[in-house]
Amino acid sequence: MFVDVDTLSTHFGLPRTKLTPELKRDLQLIHMRAVLDPKRMYKKQGSFKIPQYSQIGTIIEGPTEYFSARVSKADRANTLLEETIAAEAKSGRFKTRYAELQRKKTSGKKAFYRSLVAKRKGRIN
Repeated sequence: MFVDVDTLSTHFGLPRTKLTPELKRDLQLIHMRAVLDPKRMYKKQGSFKIPQYSQIGTIIEGPTEYFSARVSKADRANTLLEETIAAEAKSGRFKTRYAELQRKKTSGKKAFYRSLVAKRKGRIN
């Protein structure tokens, strides 16, 4: 009897993962999903490992899900990364967080002190 090494029965018939740059990027994005949505809690994971056996599929909506659970055409993207970037562009959370960190980091420096003195003297409102 011939046993295919790539589809062992111990891995429930899953094929061996063919690693492409797009797949690697998507897997890294899934690994860092806690950063993307801070309000959702995920189980803590260890180091990033690419699975030996995995499979990728496409979700096909049923006819009853047309209005309730479908993704609109405006929100669809080819990859997981494109969807994430589009969601970030709508929320702007990373941009505001970065600006907040930069403001905190530069406070106390010379430019900050000069603007503070100018505000005290009434030059800048």
